[in-house]
Amino acid sequence: MGIKSSCGFFVGKLGSALAKVDSITFISLRAKVPLFVGAVSLFSSIGLALSSYQVGLSAIKLSENQEQNMVLNLIQSSLQEANKKALARADLISRLPFIQKNFRENSRDELLDNIKTSLKVQKQRFSVTEAQFHLPPAKSYLRVFRPKAPQEDLSSFRQMVLKVNKDKVPLSGIEIGRRGIGIRGVVPISDEKGHIGSFEIAMDFKPVLDSLKKTTGFESAVFVDEDKMSEIATLIPKPDLEKIVGGMRVQEATNWKTIRSLVTPDIMTTTKQVDFKVLKNNNESYSAILVPLQDYKGQQIGLIVTAKSLKYLENLKASLFWNNIFLALAQTLVITGTASILFNGLLLRPVLALGNRIKSISKAVDTVDLSDDSVDKLASRLDEVGQIARDCQILQNNIINSRSLDISSK
Repeated sequence: MGIKSSCGFFVGKLGSALAKVDSITFISLRAKVPLFVGAVSLFSSIGLALSSYQVGLSAIKLSENQEQNMVLNLIQSSLQEANKKALARADLISRLPFIQKNFRENSRDELLDNIKTSLKVQKQRFSVTEAQFHLPPAKSYLRVFRPKAPQEDLSSFRQMVLKVNKDKVPLSGIEIGRRGIGIRGVVPISDEKGHIGSFEIAMDFKPVLDSLKKTTGFESAVFVDEDKMSEIATLIPKPDLEKIVGGMRVQEATNWKTIRSLVTPDIMTTTKQVDFKVLKNNNESYSAILVPLQDYKGQQIGLIVTAKSLKYLENLKASLFWNNIFLALAQTLVITGTASILFNGLLLRPVLALGNRIKSISKAVDTVDLSDDSVDKLASRLDEVGQIARDCQILQNNIINSRSLDISSK
């Protein structure tokens, strides 16, 4: 239906309603007009209020979608930044001449003494969780934070180390190691004699999640495949069963209680791509973003779950609704009151005054109070009421003249 046809339909309905109101004879015009104006104003105001409410809801939904996309971009960019930081730290250490010298000469204790202090600071201040030297193709040579850990072949599960020592190019990404999952930077180490081995720095997810919460208010958790963690991460204790959901182990969480109340085994097992959901917890809705956690090869090994309560949006929607209803009612009262004042003051009162004068004229000339100048004042007006008043004066004069002639003829 077009705008013209809609307007015509509304005007037709309004005219029909006006005719019905006019047919009601037991209500005075003094009450009938304000009631009609009030009803029309109420319906139109509520219609406008609901339309405004729908526009507001659309704006809120758009804002919610923009926030979700912003959080997703922030997660992805934060992980990329953490990859760069891990790679930069590993590359810096690998280029130190004394590190290359100790590694080449197989001076393991001296290598540890030269590096452990600075890496301890890195661990305390920058969430570095692991620092490890490898011999080709992928043999653990020195775990700086656990120097007594056995030297072992990592070829079966540390594909990044294998590739770095084979191709002699640095790599960064996420991979599971003996001490759990980490954001890793692995670089080759070489000197003038050639390739020696590799060195890696692994960083925790905690700074990423904490930054996300501080910036956006979203609670977050990182889940990792439990089978892979149990098989590979043997240097860390096994978690409580309560921290395993749908075959995935929580690695890090800003608010485990909230996240645990939202996630289900079905979510853990079926999420294979980025998904936006609304999850429930004790009748409270949460905006949730599910991001598959991929290793450096792009294979999914876990899931990142972020969630934020929608209570503030629900309160905003309720406030928007009631504000629009209040404004509609206030508008109706103002329009109805204004219409009542204007109708009674500008039209009804003058019409009643003219009616009283005509009534007194029709009874007898002697009863006309010529000293009453109310009609004369009305006749001075330039609007329709003034025209009626002037016609009333003519009628009055004609009646008076006619009666005077009748009296004189007798």
